[in-house]
Amino acid sequence: MKFVLSGTRTVQNPEKADEAAIEFGFIDARARREYIQLGIAGFFTAYLNSHSSLLAIVFAREHFDLHTIGLLISLYALPVILFTFLSGAIAARIGVLNTCRLAIALLMIGFFSLRYTSAEFWPAVASRLVQGVGQGLFLSSFVTYGQSRLNVKRFVYLLGLLSSMLMLPQAFAPPIGALVLNAFGTQAMFLEATVPACVGLTLMFGLRPIPWPRIARRLDFFSGVRRDRVPAFIAIFVNGTMFGFVTAYLAAMLEARAIPIAAFFLASTTVMFASRLFAMRSFEMINWNILVAAGFLLQGSGFMLVAVAETSWLIAVAGAFFGMGYSVIYPILSAWMSEGLEPNERAGPQALLNTVFSIGVFVMPYPQALIITQFGYGLAVMILASLAIVAACALFVPRFAKPRRS
Repeated sequence: MKFVLSGTRTVQNPEKADEAAIEFGFIDARARREYIQLGIAGFFTAYLNSHSSLLAIVFAREHFDLHTIGLLISLYALPVILFTFLSGAIAARIGVLNTCRLAIALLMIGFFSLRYTSAEFWPAVASRLVQGVGQGLFLSSFVTYGQSRLNVKRFVYLLGLLSSMLMLPQAFAPPIGALVLNAFGTQAMFLEATVPACVGLTLMFGLRPIPWPRIARRLDFFSGVRRDRVPAFIAIFVNGTMFGFVTAYLAAMLEARAIPIAAFFLASTTVMFASRLFAMRSFEMINWNILVAAGFLLQGSGFMLVAVAETSWLIAVAGAFFGMGYSVIYPILSAWMSEGLEPNERAGPQALLNTVFSIGVFVMPYPQALIITQFGYGLAVMILASLAIVAACALFVPRFAKPRRS
């Protein structure tokens, strides 16, 4: 496939440029530039949000106990879940693109304000709630706009690549943030995280808006609740619970062991991105139950290594296992929820799936904090590893283990 760069003079005729872009998977030549611009904006926004994995360290340095830290981290879930539900109605009022811009602005305000509020409980709660509103509005509007730039050719591949831009900062942001935090303090870290997001917000301007819906449609969430999809809900909850521990406490756990944070995050993100970029097409042909079960076994193995590892290279191996498992689980479960549904019927079930995932990511750190307080990080990680292995085994229960292919 010949890739035609819109920024060169290779293509003189605009119609030919559009044809080349359409062949590559975009609606027109300008959409290709907008796709790239959106991806960069998403990367910088996610760079800011990835610093949330350091908040447990920040709050600990402000002398909060683990119970309070878990509460500060988990309360974030309330606005995230609520405004995920409301994001469609808000987009219907102000437009998808404006919703995405508003989301990035709120993420910046909420996170940067912690520079001044992190030492006091209630002001910190207010900052986290504002950040949560931004997060709740961001993902659906970002993905919806990205989808509008694509045609049916390579839709899944290009959309997966775009969504990976939101995960890539996990490889860089926590280590860089930790370096700044240790060298210059918390105030410098909040500034370092927010400046790239300002660039991301700027990049959201100059994009063509997509038409606003005439009316806000009510989502049929419960069309996705069927017995054959119960394993998908359980699996996404377990996956979210494990990812929630990684984002909330793993950095603090590694710092306590004097192990570089980059050892895990760089390995996990690199493997995850490479898997989605190069291997996902092959994985799609394998039985879905086997794929998700294998993903959980990889995640569980990674967590077991985290529980016992005392060296950087073992933590890197653990990160690679976790990244490979995570790269497989979420896309397959998302496809599972859409199986047999028309495109206009998928929004409700997908929203419900993401709500369950968000509960695992944002709510479960609170009970995890209680376990860590009483028994330490090691036991908490082993419990999560066991949960992943049990989930993998459950996928082979005969009533659930149906052949599934995309």
